[in-house]
Amino acid sequence: MSFREARAKRRRIMVELTPADHEVLKRWLASAGSADETTLAEAVSAMIRATAADHVVNDAVLALIRAGQS
Repeated sequence: MSFREARAKRRRIMVELTPADHEVLKRWLASAGSADETTLAEAVSAMIRATAADHVVNDAVLALIRAGQS
């Protein structure tokens, strides 16, 4: 397998959410009008791309992570 093929291969991750966070995610998708069409994996993938692309979002996410670790 070439380097390019290795980078393009999808990875499966598991995410443990609290029931409350899972409900927030489902409500957020429903409010976007795409809950039936968008999988949770697609939503998380989009969130990752948005976080990586936007410095304001990135900083907000990192602040939430740091707050949860203290």
